[in-house]
Amino acid sequence: MKKVGKILVFYIIVIILITIIFFYVKNEDIETNSDSAKNIEEGMRITLVAGVALPENGDRNSNSYLIRSKNDKLIVVDGGEIEDADFLLNYIMKYGNGKVDYWYITHPHADHVGALCELLGRENCDITVENLYYYFNPLEWYEKYDTRGFSSEKLMYDSLESSKIINKVECQKGQIIEMDNLECEIIRIANPEITKSDNGNESSMVFKITDTDIDKSILFLGDAFNYTSKELLEEPEKLQSYAVQMAHHGQNGVTKEVYDAIDPKICFFNAPKWLYDNDNGKGYNSGKWKSIIVREWVEEYKADSICAFNGDKVIRFTKEGYEVLDENIK
Repeated sequence: MKKVGKILVFYIIVIILITIIFFYVKNEDIETNSDSAKNIEEGMRITLVAGVALPENGDRNSNSYLIRSKNDKLIVVDGGEIEDADFLLNYIMKYGNGKVDYWYITHPHADHVGALCELLGRENCDITVENLYYYFNPLEWYEKYDTRGFSSEKLMYDSLESSKIINKVECQKGQIIEMDNLECEIIRIANPEITKSDNGNESSMVFKITDTDIDKSILFLGDAFNYTSKELLEEPEKLQSYAVQMAHHGQNGVTKEVYDAIDPKICFFNAPKWLYDNDNGKGYNSGKWKSIIVREWVEEYKADSICAFNGDKVIRFTKEGYEVLDENIK
């Protein structure tokens, strides 16, 4: 009987241990699934870097964004002026520990690629660009048709040889790039046949990054102008997007018909306050720029404006809309 009792106790202990292990594993699965669900609902996080748009940093135009996927893949768009390099580097170290998974360039003007060229050229700057996506016209084209921007365009061409870039990709129209839960579609690339417009700006690559979990997108227009507008309107259905980077810093960029096709709910203005207010020094709407006209379009769409001159902002897309994150972003 004693032997039977010992066997019974042994089996009871085994059953208890199996039960404990089962509930522990089950609980871990629930927590993991809960975390996964939370990640899926988080949506992409977009950091607008104010940089030189702030009065204390220069009060100038710039274009700089960082985007994070649900699994913290880091994407940079343009990067801004040379003087934006340290602002941008702080984010790259914070979000990517020095590694950028995907870097997209709209066009090689100084206020878009200056910071990138500066970081690639610094010997003591330990960053890695895993994938660089771009499409430029030939360097000779820029020298002939965009003399005012040629110095920055040549510097960008030279910077492509940096060993910090692991993989360089010349994009093609219609190309799709998968990035974790994000998808980038290249909608338009530089067209060397455009030679009688705002040529350097007209060489802007246009692309849309979509969070496929929640079906919300941001469209990047660079400094696209009138001729680009005509190309984009050949396929207006590709333009619809929840958010848009306003072309040419929110003034004198693409036409209203393009914005009508986009139908945005968030409009990102990469501009200093004076440009946003069309202020040439004599007060509101005293300048030659078209920013007030563009702002009237935004009001018509009932869209929200996120402006660089208000400082760095982190926007998170959600299924319901968006929210401004209270991150310690400095």
